[in-house]
Amino acid sequence: MDIRKKLLSAAAALALMLSAAPVQLSAVHGAGQAPSEAISEEIGLVGNLFTVADSGKADHAELQWATTLSAQSYVLYRSTDSSSGFVPVYEGTGTSWTDNDMSVGQTYYYQLRVIGKNSENCSEVKELTPCALPSGLSTYDNQKGSNLVYETSGYKVGDTYYSYSLKKHAGKDDIYLAETTSKDGKWFSNEKNVADSSQNSALASCKIESVHIDYIPAKNKVVVWAHWEKPSGYSDGKALVITGTPGGQFTVHHVYNPLNIQVRDMAIFFDDDGTGYLIAAANKEGQGANATMYIFQMNEDYSDVTRVVKTLFEDQYREFPNLIKKDGYYFLFTSQAAGWYPSSGAYSVTTDIGGKWSDLRSIGNTSTFSSQSGWIVNMQDKNYLMHAYRWLRASDTSGTTLCPLYFDNGFAFYDYCPYFKYNTSTGDLFPVQQGELLSQDKPASSSLAAKSGNSPAKAVDGSYQSSFNAIGDYKKWPFYVQVDLEQVCDLANIQTSWYICKGSEGYYTYTVDGSLDGVNWTQILDHTNKNSESVTKTYGFNSDMLKGRARYVRLNVKNATLQNNPDNNWYNPQVYEMKIFGTPVSKSEAPSPVIDIDFENGTGDLKLSSGASVDGNGSGGKGLRLDGSDSSYAELPAGLLDGCRDYTVSMDIKSDSEGNFFTFAAGRDDQKYVFFRVAEDVFRFAATTDSWRDETELIYDLDGTKWHNYTLIVNGADTKLYLDGKEVCHTTETHGQLADMGSGTSSFIGKSYYADDTCFKGSIDNIRIYKSALTASEIGRTSEVRGDVNADGEFNIADVVTLQNWLLQKSGAQLKNWKAADLSADGKLNVFDLVLLKRALINNGK
Repeated sequence: MDIRKKLLSAAAALALMLSAAPVQLSAVHGAGQAPSEAISEEIGLVGNLFTVADSGKADHAELQWATTLSAQSYVLYRSTDSSSGFVPVYEGTGTSWTDNDMSVGQTYYYQLRVIGKNSENCSEVKELTPCALPSGLSTYDNQKGSNLVYETSGYKVGDTYYSYSLKKHAGKDDIYLAETTSKDGKWFSNEKNVADSSQNSALASCKIESVHIDYIPAKNKVVVWAHWEKPSGYSDGKALVITGTPGGQFTVHHVYNPLNIQVRDMAIFFDDDGTGYLIAAANKEGQGANATMYIFQMNEDYSDVTRVVKTLFEDQYREFPNLIKKDGYYFLFTSQAAGWYPSSGAYSVTTDIGGKWSDLRSIGNTSTFSSQSGWIVNMQDKNYLMHAYRWLRASDTSGTTLCPLYFDNGFAFYDYCPYFKYNTSTGDLFPVQQGELLSQDKPASSSLAAKSGNSPAKAVDGSYQSSFNAIGDYKKWPFYVQVDLEQVCDLANIQTSWYICKGSEGYYTYTVDGSLDGVNWTQILDHTNKNSESVTKTYGFNSDMLKGRARYVRLNVKNATLQNNPDNNWYNPQVYEMKIFGTPVSKSEAPSPVIDIDFENGTGDLKLSSGASVDGNGSGGKGLRLDGSDSSYAELPAGLLDGCRDYTVSMDIKSDSEGNFFTFAAGRDDQKYVFFRVAEDVFRFAATTDSWRDETELIYDLDGTKWHNYTLIVNGADTKLYLDGKEVCHTTETHGQLADMGSGTSSFIGKSYYADDTCFKGSIDNIRIYKSALTASEIGRTSEVRGDVNADGEFNIADVVTLQNWLLQKSGAQLKNWKAADLSADGKLNVFDLVLLKRALINNGK
């Protein structure tokens, strides 16, 4: 058999094979690694199981972490074996990740690797076992508000439960301590006034805040400390102190400034050895109120203080302290002093109350989820809740935000959930989300330019401490932040953490749109009604329920209204975190190009000038040839990209050009345009709405005299260049966008908007234009390197030899990407493809 017949026979066999069942190759992963023995105590890793809506199962997990080490990035590993098989499930700079691939009854093990500049350290291994939800759980509503349900309350002494509260008589400012009793801990009655103004006239006319009441079983003593002020103002900063015996005598000991120090927001804490402490927002001489936090030691009967043990956070104005002990660590939680507005929570930690405390560590988001950090609910030492107050709120929203609280290695964590299920008697606690977290680390974009460290990706990175923040010179209201979920999803909840400024707090008006294709949008949420308290009395954080199906979600931020200056929004456009929850429905369909021209069957919608022609020297067959003359260009349909902020331009290019020219251009004139040029040695992209004086640029050095595929992705202010399917340069600072150029824009291949520029000289093939921003995976499917049958990212002589050996059925010859060799586009491989491959290699100059 001669060589030609043998090649044709091989091609026939291949065609038969391709017409049968497709063969898929799967990536082969290693078995995984064992957990690291390089454990650092400076890393905290916690995991908590949560349930989705009414599934009845806690089969999802949120992992959160923190460290005092210098960290550049993190890798989270998971295994179903505690000693081996650990594989990475998350890599990035975020500080949380959700595991949505879990089965009830299976135990999962997690370990975090912290990567620094010069070192790597690991956390201890943590384990979680998904389970069915136990019976007898109550539900707390963080959206609308409800009360925690306790099986019993009060303090049990003998066979009687005692409950205490500071109360006032109707229409009066007098204060008294009420005692009630119960036999079952559920129904309390027999109210008794055990302390009032008859013991201290200061209780006859006053206001009381920051009340703390505790019972010390070892001493059979009830201890009451509270912040006392005159009916108006906050100038006294005194403490009210009452102690007594359940069912017995009570004494009003003091209304005073402990050790002559003004105290306001306060907490009391009793250590394992019975030592009592008062923690109070106070001030040193010359400071403003609440400037410094004081820790006082109490005397033996807790009726007074004896000394100052520690002062903390000097001139940092922290308030609402709460001190607890967990696993040998003392955690002091405080809020930022911000009046009645939401503020940022933080905590400090130590192993010695009188020793060195850590710096304040951020926890939660920037506004404690539109609340103020408060006291801690201990659920049978099994779980904990941060009890945060919403002083400023709408009548139909929760007055208390309760956040599940977790601890590890001296680190504390809490996050928001719209609901949670719990049982105070067993200590069971399960956050409830409205679906999977869909948005983390998905492709994100914005209409506004941002530096890379504050890019839109920071708004979906799983960290409340990083943010999207527009470049000040290009800030503009309204603006949007958009995320591509990369799959079609039923949306259920969006949680947005905003920028908030103490003293100039602002609320936001916004809408949320959804789209299946990135082109056609439907509004699924309207949060713009300024007559609604839910809009005007929610600061720093919003949790909105959604109903709609989408792949793309766009948060359109209309404005911020500052409470102290409602007509002057000086805020810079900024979003700290945008979390979208819901249920994946289906894989997304690949976007369809609005222009798709391979020149094998004509020029489609492309109009050629006299200096443009189609010849047989394209990247894999016919292609467009531009001769560099003044009429060497082609024109795309008018208005093709009108109004677009998201679009993709892909084409194969071989350049013979130097100087000033445009290879691709879209816009209006030499003042408003976007373009890219491929010269013999460099690629350059530019966008502007103010001519050359204010261009966004992308520049990449290369050999433009050889065939390459250039795919330019413009996603709002985010622009990327993919060369032969690989990302090579990127900017988040694109501030000249087609959407800002009005209607009636034009688009050219080879022609510049500047009269003195030349036209492009070279060859172009496979022009594809999309009215959406392709993702990396979509680029991999649509812009593979033609002829790259061995899938090494390049087309060269090795690919021709590989195809030839495969057609000759030589042993060991494999095609990793047979479609890349199908240059005749007939779904078969034969000698004709080999001939075209060799011709393309010659045209490519290799």
